[in-house]
Amino acid sequence: MSDDQRQIHRRGLLQATGAVTAAGLLTVPAAAQVAGAEIAGAQPAGSIRPPLRIAAEPLSQALLNAIRITPRVNHDPFPAYADTYLPFAMAQSNEVTRSGRVWTAWIGGEDGPVAYLLASYSDDHGQSWRQPVFVIDPAAYGLPMGTRVGCFWCDPLGRLWLFFKQSCSHFDGSCSNWYIRCDQPDAETPVWSEPTYVSFGASITKPIVRQNGEWLLPVSLWERWHIGKPFQYCYHELDAVRGANVFLSDDEGVHWRYCGGHIFNDSCFNEHSVIELTDCRLWMLSRCHKEIAQSFSENGGRAWGPQSTAFPHANAKCVARRLQSGQILLIKHGKDFVNRTGRWDLTAFLSSDDGETWKGGLLLDERRGGTGVSYPDIAQAPDGTIYVHYDRGRTTHAEILFARFRDEDVLAGKLVSSDAVLKNIVKDKNGMRGASA
Repeated sequence: MSDDQRQIHRRGLLQATGAVTAAGLLTVPAAAQVAGAEIAGAQPAGSIRPPLRIAAEPLSQALLNAIRITPRVNHDPFPAYADTYLPFAMAQSNEVTRSGRVWTAWIGGEDGPVAYLLASYSDDHGQSWRQPVFVIDPAAYGLPMGTRVGCFWCDPLGRLWLFFKQSCSHFDGSCSNWYIRCDQPDAETPVWSEPTYVSFGASITKPIVRQNGEWLLPVSLWERWHIGKPFQYCYHELDAVRGANVFLSDDEGVHWRYCGGHIFNDSCFNEHSVIELTDCRLWMLSRCHKEIAQSFSENGGRAWGPQSTAFPHANAKCVARRLQSGQILLIKHGKDFVNRTGRWDLTAFLSSDDGETWKGGLLLDERRGGTGVSYPDIAQAPDGTIYVHYDRGRTTHAEILFARFRDEDVLAGKLVSSDAVLKNIVKDKNGMRGASA
């Protein structure tokens, strides 16, 4: 199938089956019931959460429906999670609100079927952190699934969104992508909306706001070879969109609809960043096994051009985002764009020419061992301060960290601004740094 044929097929599938539905399998049941789920060790809400495992279960319609059961958010997670969340940590996202409050989200439990998402915030630029203020943990409510992906984003109205996915097994072939939103994220007691369904797949990188006012949300639907039992023969109707997609909103997030996407050869989880270039083209960077691949769109993300290599890279997430200065910030593994490294040497670069060339090179964390340093996310405060969130040694050190710096630090290749810091711990196996209730 040619690239042009694939694009027509992908657009036709989504247009024929609804804005965010495909073949009727992406609708949320009007009265979804928890059925067919057997969770070993599951406890009632409010109890101390034990380690959980999901009992093997044959394929059934109830199991397929489970991923579209509306999630429950635990806004009072302590003491239930007092110690259980500490041994494992996988970075997901951070964001900075208008007042400078720094929010962070990570995955606890495991990188697997009973993973759960935790969130915290800091009101002193990351010196101290609240104990987790909410948890999204489907297995704790008796559901046969976990939450392994989350992404914070502050929209132009100052509202804070958290996109997150639910999936049965490691990956069930479809997933469900949801959001909760806090309209006053700087409040003493932030109040979040009920979860709203967005799409299939998962969003691990922030939306962008285009020059024409459209919002574009990256949505990844993983490759078929990731699908676990008993779902390995399910969801073939989604194969045409099994790649790096974008969803569009032209009403400030009230509705999201499929826009387009690209299926990259040799892709691994996608984890794609989308950037609007100065000529209004869109640039997509996506994770592959040995490189970061790229594709361009000239029609707002509806169709994407041929794949090419952006640069060699570890089989790991990198992230790119346009800053307030107009420059593009790239966080990648490796100190150059020639040699492929592993999950170490997490480095920041800047481009002032839409990614044609890169300047600076601020080494954020060089450390190796275990799972290394990985899964960066970018946030920028209203005053221009940049926060990069990542993890280190997910099972060995279980650290969530951040670096804080400015454009000039990246260009200098060293810390030159007065408030710049590196390798700051958010949480480790001992708990939250400078934790407060």
